[in-house]
Amino acid sequence: MAEVLLKMEAGVELLLAVGLSMSAAHFFSLLANRLGPVQIAVHLLFDALGLSLAFLLGILCDSLILTSLKDVPLHPITFANNILPAIWPGLFYTLAGAPYISDLIAITLFAWIHLNVVVLLKAIYGIPLQQGLVMALPGFALALVLIALLFAQRWKSSYAQLAREVALNH
Repeated sequence: MAEVLLKMEAGVELLLAVGLSMSAAHFFSLLANRLGPVQIAVHLLFDALGLSLAFLLGILCDSLILTSLKDVPLHPITFANNILPAIWPGLFYTLAGAPYISDLIAITLFAWIHLNVVVLLKAIYGIPLQQGLVMALPGFALALVLIALLFAQRWKSSYAQLAREVALNH
């Protein structure tokens, strides 16, 4: 995995920036839970790396599916460099920390990322939009499941702790 990341071009920075944006969405929860700056930085860094890894595994899954559908073997690094620009809407994921509309923002951004992948599959590899929508779905679903498994419970417990402390103070 490290070798793949080192061989990738500018996509790695974008991947890590999206991970940081997604982890920053719960920055205020970490701050409100009275964590110190170092603890917050460590949480954000590990969350960012885990989220980036989830997207990378989803993209590699898409690469395997594309390789099985095409006659020419596709190198995963080349595919990742071509598809990683599709995740740029994730740079705005930090806005999902907004109260009341966070779920709508998150769903919109994830849908936008998926549609970007479909459009790039059409533009780069000539895959029809309907086939691209179905072909990119397993990698997208894998990334979402990994994100949910790795972080949803952790973020919910952080917000629950914050709610308990707020209730005790009032």
